[in-house]
Amino acid sequence: MAFFRHTIAGVLIISYFLLKGYKIPEWKALKTYGINGILMLAGGNGIISWGMQYVGSGLTALICALTPVWIVVINRLSGNMEKLHPLAVLGFVICLVGQVVLFKDKISLFENDMFLWGIIAVILSNFLWSLGTIYSKNHKTDEHPLFVAGLQMIPGGLLLLIISYFRGEMVSVHPAPEAIYALAYLIIFGSIIAYGSYMYVIKELPATIVSTYAYINTLVAIVLGWFWLHEALDTSTWIAVIFTIIGVYLVSRNSN
Repeated sequence: MAFFRHTIAGVLIISYFLLKGYKIPEWKALKTYGINGILMLAGGNGIISWGMQYVGSGLTALICALTPVWIVVINRLSGNMEKLHPLAVLGFVICLVGQVVLFKDKISLFENDMFLWGIIAVILSNFLWSLGTIYSKNHKTDEHPLFVAGLQMIPGGLLLLIISYFRGEMVSVHPAPEAIYALAYLIIFGSIIAYGSYMYVIKELPATIVSTYAYINTLVAIVLGWFWLHEALDTSTWIAVIFTIIGVYLVSRNSN
């Protein structure tokens, strides 16, 4: 699914720009886009697509709300940031408390090995997405951001195809109509519009500011998961949401 989503979107975007007279960039730029596509689309989006088979969308979104925290940590490790403000450190602690509250009533779920692997996949994908964000920010080009997004989707999609093939997924592709509709939605709104927009704001704004989209994503996913998928929305989840959002705000607000 992730392969079809990104590859179709990438072909559509690249075709549009080629018809407008744009040229395929030089190899050096393509290599940069390829690395970014592998980190964010094959790694970030592909791994989380697998993990969400075993982890609810609300829980996944709450873990992904830590994106700004990952970005601050990666920036620190790469030497791009000065000493952390005490409030940012407090934010890290509050985020940790939020995650403890979130999982304290879900310990029994870890008895299921696939749930554990699903959580690991979500965390890993979140880290790779954040790493890709920093990489993209540090390797900006003059190309149109949407064109860049399309060029990233092809290598990311092809890697997902290779992984799917060796996992034996291709023989079981018999999508229901609902899956086709979902795929079309993700191609248009997820890949072309949302990811293209993300590439634009990465080019124009600091990475820590860009990452604050995670606040809204978390709330939307949790509410929609409850409304459409009947996922649990208990008191501990709301407390975890509040702690996580406050903690992430303090980290991103005091890390520039």
